[in-house]
Amino acid sequence: MNRVKITVRIPLPHDVMLKHIAQVRGLTRYQALVRVIEIGLTSIMAPSAGSGSAQGGEDIASRLAALEALTDRCLFTASAAYVYARRAALRSEGDADKLDATLSDAVQSAYHRQRALASEIL
Repeated sequence: MNRVKITVRIPLPHDVMLKHIAQVRGLTRYQALVRVIEIGLTSIMAPSAGSGSAQGGEDIASRLAALEALTDRCLFTASAAYVYARRAALRSEGDADKLDATLSDAVQSAYHRQRALASEIL
């Protein structure tokens, strides 16, 4: 195998990440750079499992958007389940329409509260 010498300039944040990868894996910075390049080229050139497309970036972005939508729906469902379980435990009786309106408001507030907590973490 013939090797080619290439000079590469990378932004400082990438250099910090590269140094971290090298330190964690017990490599030199240059060995880590070679591995990053090999893995990056492989991921770009290999067709994705689902679409057969060679553009991995677009595929990852669409999959990430779908995952975010699914996670958001799961959060809403969990919030609704929490509120309904709480109401069942309290054995609240009364007007069904008023109860549904109260539960809907409680679900929305629980959902927005959890979204706010999640955005603080991110």
